[in-house]
Amino acid sequence: MKAPVYRLPIGVNCLSNNGKVSVLGPCGLVDFDCVSKIYRKGNMVVFLPYLTPYYSSIFTQAVLGVVLGYSLELVLKGIGYKVYKSNDKLIFTLGFSHSISIDVPEGVFVRFNKKTLSLMSANFGLLQNFTTSIRAYRFPDSYKGAGVVYVNEIVTCKEGKKN
Repeated sequence: MKAPVYRLPIGVNCLSNNGKVSVLGPCGLVDFDCVSKIYRKGNMVVFLPYLTPYYSSIFTQAVLGVVLGYSLELVLKGIGYKVYKSNDKLIFTLGFSHSISIDVPEGVFVRFNKKTLSLMSANFGLLQNFTTSIRAYRFPDSYKGAGVVYVNEIVTCKEGKKN
């Protein structure tokens, strides 16, 4: 069987050390755990022992992330829902009696105005976990459609009471 060979784009560096693989590029750094060691010649990379399909997809995701970056956008739909930033924390007012403050993880960049929130990162897994934790505070309502929604998400609303 022939070893799977990965070709790195220009400007991307890949290192392995003590069970961690680091991929460094123009958009940032992505680390993930992996037992394989890297053998490199030029821009060609071989992992021994071979990567499982799960780790192979994480590696390709990391390479794409450090070259292009990933971004997700959230919209706050509802009356009085807004977000602002204070001391590296995002503070949400989502209709509760109190405001919710969330620490922004290292490696995630945030741009926003009052109703929309744009999150960018090189690490796709970290970005998805962070957006999911934000959405967990006010998941879209099934009757009005209010809540924290992805930009192109279609929320199907139930029919209200009938007289």
